[in-house]
Amino acid sequence: MPSERTVNDPGRPAEAADPADTGNAALAVMARLPIIRMLSRATTPHLANLGMTANQATTLGLVAGLAAAACFAQGGTAWQVAGAVLFFVYYLLDYCDGELARMLGTSSRFGALYDDIVDGVVHAAFFLGVGFAAMTAFADPLWFWFGAAAALGGTINAFLPLFLGGVPEGEDQVAQLSDLDADAGWTDVAVFAFRGLARADFWLIVLALAVFGWVWVLLPAAAIGAQVFWLLYLKKSVRRILT
Repeated sequence: MPSERTVNDPGRPAEAADPADTGNAALAVMARLPIIRMLSRATTPHLANLGMTANQATTLGLVAGLAAAACFAQGGTAWQVAGAVLFFVYYLLDYCDGELARMLGTSSRFGALYDDIVDGVVHAAFFLGVGFAAMTAFADPLWFWFGAAAALGGTINAFLPLFLGGVPEGEDQVAQLSDLDADAGWTDVAVFAFRGLARADFWLIVLALAVFGWVWVLLPAAAIGAQVFWLLYLKKSVRRILT
């Protein structure tokens, strides 16, 4: 997922349109997506009151993320649910750390870099853990290699922006519904919702699959999709640099 920690973060952008004014309840709810941002905004003030700093939140998120990966590696539905809960805690803190940095006025290049590194490490550990459990369950090493491929692709995706200067032109990431044009249609809204669920709210997909012990189904798609994503990212970045 994209990092929430930036050095010059303008904060929440001005809203292009207020969906609630239209009387459309569905759009009003959609305006609050991703879900994790709704939860982090409610949590961050409490963390600030406890005296937690942004880097401390990032570190706590790293611990939760690695603990989640360890749970997933154990296999079994109960362990997967436990891992999914810890994975949610990681995602929550990954949003809270950036909000804490802005709230406390402590944004820094180190904090942004630290957050990006933790993001790459946790997602790599997640796929390796799931891959190991699937290999054990199905007695087939192919599943571990799926996990390793997803971990490698995810790591490349996490670190490429550090070397290539952010999101390539044409790949702007919509963070909230207000970023859409005022005349955006239902197709645009649907794409926004899907991207929010698949990226910022990936934890929710993992939790839903964990309840049935099916987290392993993510591996083949992640192993292939991660490579496709970073190759497309690299192509667009190189084109941007050369032009």
